[in-house]
Amino acid sequence: MFWKRFFSGAIVLGLTVLFGSLGGPFLALALGVLSSAAYLEYTKASRVREEGHRVNGFEYIGVVTIILYYVMLLLFSIVDFIPQVIADWLFTSNGFFTNYTIILLAIFTIGVICILCTYIFWYPKFNANQVAGGIFGLIYTTFMMSFIYYTRESVDGIWFIWVIFITSWVSDTCAYFVGSAIGKHKMTPRLSPKKSWEGAVGGIIGSGIATAIFGLIYEINHDRRFLMIPIFFLIGCIGAFISMCGDLVASAVKRNNNVKDFGNVIPGHGGILDRFDSVLFTAPTVYFMIVLFLVNK
Repeated sequence: MFWKRFFSGAIVLGLTVLFGSLGGPFLALALGVLSSAAYLEYTKASRVREEGHRVNGFEYIGVVTIILYYVMLLLFSIVDFIPQVIADWLFTSNGFFTNYTIILLAIFTIGVICILCTYIFWYPKFNANQVAGGIFGLIYTTFMMSFIYYTRESVDGIWFIWVIFITSWVSDTCAYFVGSAIGKHKMTPRLSPKKSWEGAVGGIIGSGIATAIFGLIYEINHDRRFLMIPIFFLIGCIGAFISMCGDLVASAVKRNNNVKDFGNVIPGHGGILDRFDSVLFTAPTVYFMIVLFLVNK
């Protein structure tokens, strides 16, 4: 079991490094596949799809919405190759947003409306919990996942994207080892009995130190004066705490629905959501902190 988990984890890490480094349309395509798979994992686990049934109307609408959303992100990546008149129109300011942003919002909004319309026109085939799950799944597995792409495409994104995974995966590793060694006070005994407050503190500090070291490397490569190291440390600590919340949210969903894992696509780890549950929370958190406190500073 250990080696199965180790090798599959190594493959996931390798693919993450590959597509994170490539960025652009390659990352948009990879995230589109991940979000679609994660959405179907979530809808199955949360009983949006009734047990033993095939993919239903909510899920079809959700996947189409995800595809269209990531097609728009992919379009952003190849904007230099599309006709200039279309590019100019897409990024023309229209009130608070550009036309491009409006289309992104429209895709999500129309997807939600279509799910609600499916509910009323096929009533009482579906119930309100399925509707809520279908809509929440879009936000949870797609909108939050897409902040990996937004971070990568931001200024110095080829550097900052790794902060997302450092705060998620380093904190998880540190929390595991510290919790195993000295963990005595249970954090959420009814939800995740193995998690302890000692492990949580270890994960937060470990993530803060790892992110600060990464920040030091970033500063050296950009000839800075090391003034942002404390900010990197703070981002690492906050990101680690949010990462733990993301992991616990996934645990709560699974416990509420009496499932062990969201899927089995990653041997030894479970499904896409089992591996990326914490990343879904750290991606938007890290993005906002980086844009507000690091970019152009």
